This record gives sequence, C-alpha cells and structure tokens, in this order.
Amino acid sequence: MIKKYCFYCKKISDIYLRSKNKNISNNSINFASTELYVNKFEIKPNLFYCKDCEIIFSEYCDNSFQENYVDVLDPLYVDQIENKKKYFNNLINKISDQFESSDNVLEIGSYYGAFGSQIVKKVKSYTGIELSPHACEYAKRNFNLNIRNQNIYEFFRQNKLKFDVIFMFDVIEHLDDPNLVLKLCANNLNSKGRLIISTMNMDSLFAKITGRYYQWIIPMHKFYFSNYSIKKFLNRNNLEIDRIINDVRIISLEYFFLKLSQKILLFKYFYKLLINFKSIKNLTIKFSLFDINIYCSYLKKNTSDETH
Repeated sequence: MIKKYCFYCKKISDIYLRSKNKNISNNSINFASTELYVNKFEIKPNLFYCKDCEIIFSEYCDNSFQENYVDVLDPLYVDQIENKKKYFNNLINKISDQFESSDNVLEIGSYYGAFGSQIVKKVKSYTGIELSPHACEYAKRNFNLNIRNQNIYEFFRQNKLKFDVIFMFDVIEHLDDPNLVLKLCANNLNSKGRLIISTMNMDSLFAKITGRYYQWIIPMHKFYFSNYSIKKFLNRNNLEIDRIINDVRIISLEYFFLKLSQKILLFKYFYKLLINFKSIKNLTIKFSLFDINIYCSYLKKNTSDETH
C-alpha cells in the first residue's frame, strides 16, 4: 500500500497497486476499439485501487484522451459491421423492457452506427454523439442516423434536451471523468429516464484468474469497475440499478481466430487456414467470458427534474 493522489477522492489516499505492468509511452496507444496489438501482454498500464472510493484506475487517469479519439479510423470494425449489427439486435431484444416505442433516446459513443441502425427502428427518435468524424460520416452515409460530431460536454451545454433513455456501450472505461458524465446523464434524463451502460466487471472470475494479463487492461481504458463500484457511482448520481445482464457478443469465426492468433501463436496457423474458406470464416458464434455486463439503471424519484 502506498500514499498516492486519487483522481476521485481529490486527496492523498491509501492506494493499492492492483496490477503492475511494464511502463509504456503515450505514443504506443491506439484508440481504435478493435485495434489489435502485436503483443498485448507487453503494453498494459499499471492499475491502482483506491481504498476510499473503491475505484480501479490506470496510471493514465490524469491524462486527457478526449482529443485522441478525433483521429480514429477503424477499418476492422467496419469490416465486421454486419456482425456488430447482429450483436446489437440481440442486445436490444434482451433489454426490450427498458425502452418504449415513444422514447427519445441518446447514444454516447455511437461510433460507426451499428447500435443506432438497430434501435432507430424501435423508438421515436435517436441521437448519437461521436468524437470520430470518420465514424460519424460512415453512420450518416450508411444508416442515415442523426449523429453529432461533438464531445459530451459540448453537446449537453448546447442542447437543453431531456431523453427517455441514454445508452453508453463500452464507453465509461474510456472517459476522462466518468463521474461527471454520469452526473450529466442523470441531469438530462426525463423523470422516468433510464441509463443503460456496458463495461467490464473486474470482480468476474475471468478477470481475477487472468490478473494483470486480463485482456481488457489496455492503455485507452482508464477506469475499471466491479458490480459494487458501478452501483456506488450510479447511486452517487441519483441512479439506481434495475438489472444486470451478462453481455454476449456475436462475432465471426474469422474475427474470433484473429483475436486468438494475437495471443496464442498456435492459433496463427488456424487463422491462416480459415481465411481461405469464405463459407466458414463468415460463420458467426455467440461468445462470452462472463466478464462484461450490461447495467440497466433508472433515475430515482424526487429529483429537481421530476416535473419535466
């Protein structure tokens, strides 16, 4: 245990070194969500755990990454866009009790529009926020979505809109200040509004077994949560968890073996063999390590926004 300044406590607190890895430079960080590293084991940041606020944070938690996402190009994600749409369609069916056809919804981190293309058919209106101009233009051009190329703070400052549901998938761990964003979300929900997010559960069996080699300990992930800590931070911002759902991904066999080949040399052979058979490589599978959850929360009653 060491004494260290905690980003959230805003004071010197008792800090545990949760995961010690080799130091890396800022220049080695790639911010595309599907970026494949040659050797992920070698480029993992050190993680710390604050005894007071109970959050796990990266050595980069004080660095602002927001502007880095502006330059993101992610051709691998685009290549897998049909499978991403299938995944989100399956997810939407799982959470169908969390929204209604009359809802106005917002997605923070809309990326290339895979989720937006599926939810827009089931709600009254859809708005997306995305930092990458390349991703925004793709979503507009291919799915005719209402996407704003803005950061979260600018959007909420310029638009005094209230939403029935706000979605944030695989985003909170990237944020410079998750607590502030949760506060903004709560302030911009209608009285019966809901916030639905997904992120890694660091108390999951897989995360504990793999430890410092856990696959989602990567440079662009700044904050890490457990079921307990995500509940704590939601409660702090007037939000209450309603349901926790295990997130099951839908991916192609080609992508599955590509990811494995980056970690296990033996699978490079299978990947090279597989890509020669188009009929096989495009097959999809449902996949989960039970380490990523979808957190469905709702705005508590008796707030200042209750009459809206």
